[in-house]
Amino acid sequence: MKPSLIIFDCDGTLVDSEYLYNAITAELLNEIGYPEYTPALCLELFAGMAWSAIKVDLEIRHQTKMPEDIVQRYIRIANTRMDHDFQSAPGADEVLTDLGRDHAMCVASNGERGNVLKSLTVTKLIRHFAEENIFTKIQVARPKPAPDLFLFACDRMGYQPQEALVIEDSVAGVRAAVAAGIRVLGYTGTAHDKDKAADMLKKAGAQVVIEELIHIRSHCQ
Repeated sequence: MKPSLIIFDCDGTLVDSEYLYNAITAELLNEIGYPEYTPALCLELFAGMAWSAIKVDLEIRHQTKMPEDIVQRYIRIANTRMDHDFQSAPGADEVLTDLGRDHAMCVASNGERGNVLKSLTVTKLIRHFAEENIFTKIQVARPKPAPDLFLFACDRMGYQPQEALVIEDSVAGVRAAVAAGIRVLGYTGTAHDKDKAADMLKKAGAQVVIEELIHIRSHCQ
């Protein structure tokens, strides 16, 4: 079925930011006494997760409370460094221009709303989306991997889940799309280990994995 609505994740899909964000996560965890967390390990464990969920995961994993201000510290550091430490995913602007001619499009991200808006602004991709069509975890009860955010996006955009196509780089995002009953393409273009990322996305439920955003078009016929 040809999709009428294309739902894009932001970090790691439209914006090449996952490594930066997980490097910041590793730095914060190293500072508070967990030297085993490297950017690569954080990418493997936390890619696509909201930091509020990462905090809960860490508290369960280490059986201790994380500092109360750690989420705010993360947001503050990320907001400062995103001005100069990342860029749009390869081909993102051209693909959005092309797909926007005959598809409705929106963003559905687990990121902090301010950071998502800023990252899209810094990369100039925000011109492809009305702000009310940029959906973030603050608007739903449960972030990805729950289906809430994608179902919310479909409802707000006026489409049924079976009319949509999700583009996702993370396991959490793919699982959320599958749970929502939405066809999902896994994307590995910004991954540092593309083969490993592809394998993880397929295991999470992605029917197809693409390495370049331009390949979305062939799945929209």
